[in-house]
Amino acid sequence: MSNEDGEGEGDIEVAPSDLSYRYTLVVGPDGADRAFVEGVLIQSGIEVAASTEEGLAPDVVPPALVILDDSGARAERMEAFKRMKHHPALRGVPVVLLAYDADIDSYSDAITKGAASYLVKPVNADELVAVARKIAGWMSETDRTEKRRRLRRPLLMKVDIEIRSKKVRVPGQIIDVSGGGCRIELAEALDLGEHVKVVLHGHESTTHVTLGGEVRWHHKSNEDPSLHVCGLKFTGTTALLAGKILGFVSTGAT
Repeated sequence: MSNEDGEGEGDIEVAPSDLSYRYTLVVGPDGADRAFVEGVLIQSGIEVAASTEEGLAPDVVPPALVILDDSGARAERMEAFKRMKHHPALRGVPVVLLAYDADIDSYSDAITKGAASYLVKPVNADELVAVARKIAGWMSETDRTEKRRRLRRPLLMKVDIEIRSKKVRVPGQIIDVSGGGCRIELAEALDLGEHVKVVLHGHESTTHVTLGGEVRWHHKSNEDPSLHVCGLKFTGTTALLAGKILGFVSTGAT
């Protein structure tokens, strides 16, 4: 069963929606990499706190976003990510992964395990700020009820949208995902009922993974009037795999 946006009914853990103190928590070794992330975010006006993983208190104030700054191997990184997801104060808080590994396996592993974004170091400062603002803003959208937040998770992923009726391919990005669909942001207007193909990207290029979708609704972006936000319902055989590929995990299990 799904709601009007084509979303499944599986629940994922969500952070409290009434946080009075919203900030970004940077977790990683105390060194130059973490200092760079902290400095870039602070200069952009984002409230930041930083800690090593070992220094995180069980009762740390839940942030709007966690940035996990990692310099190790993929296996160690994903174990640290899993610990972040299960930390008592961080359950449901979106996690962005920063790592040096640019290979498609590292990228795909992070996304399918539930990362809200995967950025490769050295990361561009403007991109880091844009991702942090976008995901932290997702957690505070005024139109997002607790139920709707439980039906989705934030995910920033570059995609190409193949519009069948116009026979064109345009760039865009996924901004969040559910078990039955996703929201995308792009410069091209899409008609209701339009059938499209969503071609997923990795860090540097396409993954060649394509998901079918049908446009259920659309409107102008509140953040950028030159962009359109569309709700897609996954269609075809790929609908069965989309939730897993994009890391939408039922009941909060990771």
